[in-house]
Amino acid sequence: MIRYKSVILFLVVLLLTLSSKAQEVSSIPLSQLIELGLESNPQVQIMINRAEMARNNHSYQPFLPSVRGTGRYNKSRTESKITLAQGEGVTRQFRDARSENLNGGINLSWRLFDGLAMFANFNRTAWNLSLSEMQTRRTVEDLVVNISNQYYRIVVQQHRMDAAQQLMNLSRERFRIITEKVNIGTASGMDLQQARLDFNADSSYYVRQTENLRNAYVRLNRLVNLDLASSMYVSDTISLGLPLVQDDLELMALENNSLLAASAMGISISQEELRLATAARFPTLDFVTGYTYNRSESPASVTTFNQSKGFNYGLEASMNIFNGSQVNRAIKNARIEIENRELTYEDAKLQVFSEMAMLYNTYINNLLMVDFEKQNVEVSRNNLNLALERYELGVLSGLGFREFQLSYINAVDRSLDAMYQSKVLELSLLVLSGQMEEFLERIY
Repeated sequence: MIRYKSVILFLVVLLLTLSSKAQEVSSIPLSQLIELGLESNPQVQIMINRAEMARNNHSYQPFLPSVRGTGRYNKSRTESKITLAQGEGVTRQFRDARSENLNGGINLSWRLFDGLAMFANFNRTAWNLSLSEMQTRRTVEDLVVNISNQYYRIVVQQHRMDAAQQLMNLSRERFRIITEKVNIGTASGMDLQQARLDFNADSSYYVRQTENLRNAYVRLNRLVNLDLASSMYVSDTISLGLPLVQDDLELMALENNSLLAASAMGISISQEELRLATAARFPTLDFVTGYTYNRSESPASVTTFNQSKGFNYGLEASMNIFNGSQVNRAIKNARIEIENRELTYEDAKLQVFSEMAMLYNTYINNLLMVDFEKQNVEVSRNNLNLALERYELGVLSGLGFREFQLSYINAVDRSLDAMYQSKVLELSLLVLSGQMEEFLERIY
């Protein structure tokens, strides 16, 4: 019964391997996947649309005049009686009298002065546009980091699956050797059962690693909007760039970090809102002009026909004298908001630099581990080969050989994790410091 289970599990592993090879497609580099993600990711498209809306809102409208046209036509039917004072009280009566009124015009109003509120409005929309573009950049940065992380996770998972397959093959070879020894009477059935259990465990481990690889592809496909069933198009390796310098990262972050830049823009927006609130203390002056046309016909009236048309122009001034101290409250609140935005900037600065410090410490430690973990993998691989030779000669027991197997797979896991963490941290630090050009150079 145990042998049948081993055969079934082996067939499942074989089918998974063949299925993976059947789905192989041409390799897609990370840079191309990032381009696909930026072109089709819904969140990026949403932020681009919002930036376009902010761009539409930023215009010279506050400085331009407003023109408004009006028109009206009215017709009525009335019954009226009119007694004239002259002519000894002559009375005139009109039945079903019809009257028509037509009037229209066009009016222009151009604000000449409003306490510089028009300039504050124009500047505020400009800062809102810059803020929206910066928020779009932050969304792009997050997507780029997520795609890169998932890409290198797949690279690591592929190596883990290869190591798991090698581990399974060794267990299969061990099972073959112990089977031959049992047949010639130089090994016990207990050793055979243990070898079978280890082979089954390693086969299950390989199946699980294959599943993890497929799921990793699904997550990456979702980010770049590819067919969720696509797989086996990542064939790259992890290569680390020159070590980053913390002082340089901090200097670049002060100038280029998107969170800090967005917080600084928030301060500028609040300052323009303060100018808007202050402008309410000043009078407004408008230049107004227009053209009007009026025409009326009323047979039942003393004046049966009236028509007028012509231009008009002038200046119109207004000033708020008292509105319950609303202007003063708005100015005070605007100043408080500026203080809040400045505190928000300081908090963002602390957040960025603390996150950078923690990431950099982990980055340096992983760089230190990469080299000796690679050495550990090489040593454990050589030890495993020697252990297999000694096991074939009968010098090493099955349990002893199993320890060398586990030591090898653990060394591989540690080495892959150190490489993955180093690369992800390297890219995260570059994004955090706003060095997107350097980021792109290190993924090509």
